[in-house]
Amino acid sequence: MKILESRPSRYDAGIRWLSLGAADRTRREIAGRAIRPGDRVLDIGTGTGALALLATEKGAEVVGMDVSASMLSVAEAKRKQHNAGDRVTLIEAGVAEMDAALAGMTFDVATACLVFSELSQDEQRYALRQVRERLRPGGLLVVADETRPPGLLKRVLYGLIRLPLAILTLLLTQTGTRPVQGLEAKVVEAGFNVERTDRRNLDSFLVLYARKEDDA
Repeated sequence: MKILESRPSRYDAGIRWLSLGAADRTRREIAGRAIRPGDRVLDIGTGTGALALLATEKGAEVVGMDVSASMLSVAEAKRKQHNAGDRVTLIEAGVAEMDAALAGMTFDVATACLVFSELSQDEQRYALRQVRERLRPGGLLVVADETRPPGLLKRVLYGLIRLPLAILTLLLTQTGTRPVQGLEAKVVEAGFNVERTDRRNLDSFLVLYARKEDDA
């Protein structure tokens, strides 16, 4: 989510506020449910490295990529503060550069938390294809992001809750976010089996777990 990148040192607090606490809870959930000791993890849009560091606490090695140099500088400071050493490798690259930036690398798990809402439809599909190519057989993809609630009532209620936050965010940062649409269909199209979907915050926040299909 790029809405707070102009103030990277405040990013974690801002995301906690904008997601009504879902971002922090989701990162802890992903680390606990999806990551095992010895896993090699790709964290797309790692931002300030919050999920990457949680993964290292589970015994994983992490490659965190992000397009923002300022965000990565905060992540690097955290890496040193947490004595993560070479268990976290940070790469400055956007989704369009994944092919070159991750050349020769393979992973057991790929995560993308609050990233797809900042990508175009084509970029989302491209990122999913790139992830599939780099996941080992049986590898796991976890995507967590904003989504449009199903049903008129939930949409209205969520809009009433989110509108003041969205306006304030726009005034402070001159930008905003958009919900991800059709994520499950895109994941399946890219060659994954969706194993689990969890929705929260009036179904406006989706956490999707998908397994790489065996190559034919």
